[in-house]
Amino acid sequence: MNKSEYFSSLTGIRAIAAYMVFIHHIHLFKGTPIFDFTYEFHIGVSIFFVLSGFLITYRYSDLNNFNMKQYMVNRIARIFPVYFLLTSLTFLAFYLKGSESLTTITWLYLSNITFLRGFFDSLKFSGISQGWSLTVEETFYLLAPLLFFLIKKSKSYLYALPVLLLAFGALLVVIFSRMDFFGFFGSFEFMLSYTFFGRCIEFFAGIGLGIIYKKGTFKSAFNYFTYLGILGIIVSIFGISFGRHMYNQEIGSVMRRVFLLVILPIIGVLPLFYGLLTEKTPVSRVLGSKLFILLGKSSYVFYLIHIGIIQSSINKISDNPLFTFIVLNLISIGLFKMFEEPVNNFIRAKYAARISSAKLKTAEQNH
Repeated sequence: MNKSEYFSSLTGIRAIAAYMVFIHHIHLFKGTPIFDFTYEFHIGVSIFFVLSGFLITYRYSDLNNFNMKQYMVNRIARIFPVYFLLTSLTFLAFYLKGSESLTTITWLYLSNITFLRGFFDSLKFSGISQGWSLTVEETFYLLAPLLFFLIKKSKSYLYALPVLLLAFGALLVVIFSRMDFFGFFGSFEFMLSYTFFGRCIEFFAGIGLGIIYKKGTFKSAFNYFTYLGILGIIVSIFGISFGRHMYNQEIGSVMRRVFLLVILPIIGVLPLFYGLLTEKTPVSRVLGSKLFILLGKSSYVFYLIHIGIIQSSINKISDNPLFTFIVLNLISIGLFKMFEEPVNNFIRAKYAARISSAKLKTAEQNH
């Protein structure tokens, strides 16, 4: 199995996940019979989380060849530059608007640029509001080498660690919810919905898939995993929506979380991804097409700008959802081609050059 294998259909699914979150946020189809269904398209975030678990596991779980510095450089190059640019522009707009004091803007900016805001309930939607999910991602990136080490020691950790992480998150809520410090782990609802500890099962679904696919140990005569996964996602969305409308809100809340955090990643996203990896279907061909690969590569920018100052500026021209969608995609592709991709490649090349220089210097010293 080639470590550098490129999964074109999984790149394409990134675009679908981002577009689902867009549909959720703009309340598309409101007032129609399908609105209750499309309102739950926030599950695009779950798709991203499972995908991150899979890709990081597939590429970095072999700790015998693991380079921590290279790993962190790659993660920073992938996530930080465009986030830094767009976050800085967002807070510059806030400052020019004069809606907050300079002290408040500075504090919020620092909490955003360091990804720390995602640990605080009252700060999670500040700046680029959807950026709360990046704190979840970054927490996973930091913990991933330790998780891989433990799973390598014993496969039982693959099942035990999500339980332990959920318990640790609950402990943090018990300790810090009484302090009321900007909502730092301020409630169980916040912990379960907006932190890695609450969302860890989604990542572990991806980790499990990464281990299975990397080893090539799972063989099945069943050739419809793609469609089984799509069906599982649809069933999960209905379950989440039904829970939202239950008369008993406590039972409904539990039902929503079970479908979102457990059933969706396991019976929906997991088989869909496995199908996209192993089956040749019309779905995989469309998602692996040049158009969807481009849209998938630019989907990170799309995700960061689909609500916020750029989206608001577009809506001043026209609030037509299709117009907004097209312009957002054009901007996303432009930023990806002119900024995100070049900066990503530059940072990686710079680090690679430093490594080569250090190896050459060491070799010269040994002669």
